[in-house]
Amino acid sequence: MNTFYHGDCLFVLNHDIKPESIDLIYLDPPFFTGKIQRGSKKWQPGAMEISFEDSKRFWAEKADLMREKAPMWLRHIAVQRPAFASYLFYMMIRLKECHRVLKKTGSIYLHCDYRAAHYLKMIMDEIFDYKNLINEIIWWYKTGGASARHFSRKHDTIFFYGKSKNYTYNNIKEKSIVDKSKGYNPITKQFIDEKGNTCVWINPRDVWDIQHINMHDFTERVGYPTQKPEALLEKIIKASSNEGDLVLDPFCGCGTATIVASKLNRKWIGIDIDTSSREKGKLPTAFQVIFNRGHSLFQQAKYITRDLSEVLEMDGHAFEIWVNEFYKATKPQPDRGVDGITQTGTPIQSKVYEIKYDKLSQFINDAKYHSKVPKPVTKVIAVSQTGFDDSARKLKFEVETKENIKIQLITPNEMLKLPDA
Repeated sequence: MNTFYHGDCLFVLNHDIKPESIDLIYLDPPFFTGKIQRGSKKWQPGAMEISFEDSKRFWAEKADLMREKAPMWLRHIAVQRPAFASYLFYMMIRLKECHRVLKKTGSIYLHCDYRAAHYLKMIMDEIFDYKNLINEIIWWYKTGGASARHFSRKHDTIFFYGKSKNYTYNNIKEKSIVDKSKGYNPITKQFIDEKGNTCVWINPRDVWDIQHINMHDFTERVGYPTQKPEALLEKIIKASSNEGDLVLDPFCGCGTATIVASKLNRKWIGIDIDTSSREKGKLPTAFQVIFNRGHSLFQQAKYITRDLSEVLEMDGHAFEIWVNEFYKATKPQPDRGVDGITQTGTPIQSKVYEIKYDKLSQFINDAKYHSKVPKPVTKVIAVSQTGFDDSARKLKFEVETKENIKIQLITPNEMLKLPDA
């Protein structure tokens, strides 16, 4: 259950997470700052705030899809503000997948800033139903910096939706200091806290005063540009999940949500697309930060890549393991030319080199006579890290025509293709 995925959350949500399996989703996606990560070889904290496709590539690949799938108001925005529309569409198709994997009793918290908050609310209203908006939460914080040209921006917005009216909510009362100068006469019982303040317990409110991570906070700060305080995630996870529940963060960054979920005895899944450059065999920057924050957390979890560059640098053994994991297949013992068998009985062969006629022919023959492969054989899967030559494609045509066995020839690039919206 406890798993880190490196890749686009759109793919992971679609391929790796079962429908209605998640109890709580918290997502802190890239804000629309105009800073775009464009395949730089260096880790750029400012640019990591935006990791979606840049607008030129978006309009080359997604314009027709937006005309077909986007609501009318979003198509209207696209005419005047194409870059902003591409961001909203990027979020829309991922939020739809969040809705699909969330349990009927589940909740989702979407963390936004002022640039896109209420446009994202319109998307959430369409996907989760406006009747299922529970709270618009204002996270108020104190940070450095002020402006003489406008009111200082010192809050983020968090939209809290249930998937239905039957959502989990734990009403955890909060301490409130009694202001005696105002003649406050609470009905509830007063008490003195550890600092000598007269206090009462109250139901939590939708404005949260939680200290932001700052330059002088050496207890939590890890140098990650969009790091959020553990107290913020603790409040959310305690309120909207119970011990043993499954918490998902589709944009996990430096892993605060997964760390807090672990501390609170929840199961968790963290996904991050981190595209920054890394040394061969090393973790991407975001996951290295998580590893450095809590070695035991990372060691107790699975790390699964859905990143093409990582897959293409694997050796033969690692690649075979990855392919079997991707297809939820098991390796037969002895293998006798079959590297994996799926849960539905389809045999798989995985190679890092180009597959040709002779190798494919041998695999098909091995699959036919393997004791662990169900008979008759109706489908086989051949996966090549490098590709297939024309002779392999010719054999595929011959076998499919004469023997009615479906031959799937596939590469990691094709396996990791993002699903249509």
